[in-house]
Amino acid sequence: MTYLIAVSIALVSGWSVMACEALFRAEPRPGMFNGTMGMILLLVVSGVGGLLLAGSVIWVLRIVPSASVALILGAGAVLGGMASNWLNVNAAGAANRTLVGLAGLAILYSVAWSFYPPPAPSEPSTPVDLQRGF
Repeated sequence: MTYLIAVSIALVSGWSVMACEALFRAEPRPGMFNGTMGMILLLVVSGVGGLLLAGSVIWVLRIVPSASVALILGAGAVLGGMASNWLNVNAAGAANRTLVGLAGLAILYSVAWSFYPPPAPSEPSTPVDLQRGF
């Protein structure tokens, strides 16, 4: 189950990153991403997506037992990006793919951290009494 979530995170993250990149390249941006306020919104959406992606990568690196599995997950991210680019027709589609990818990352992030939370910190050992004199 953990590998299925990890592969899904890789595919959706590649999808979202490449859709956002296509939206940044588009000159006449659609609807809510048009103009100065739209660019600020696009930067905020990209930042939130980057934070979700970073948290998901941290979760994936906790569960991956070897570098070969991490390489396969990286290939999954590349495949997600390629699929997003194949569907790139216009800027409106890129905006939709960006928001769908962001929502998918948020859902996968919450599923991953709720079903597989980080281990609880260990109890500290007995306190050491340090001498305070010189």
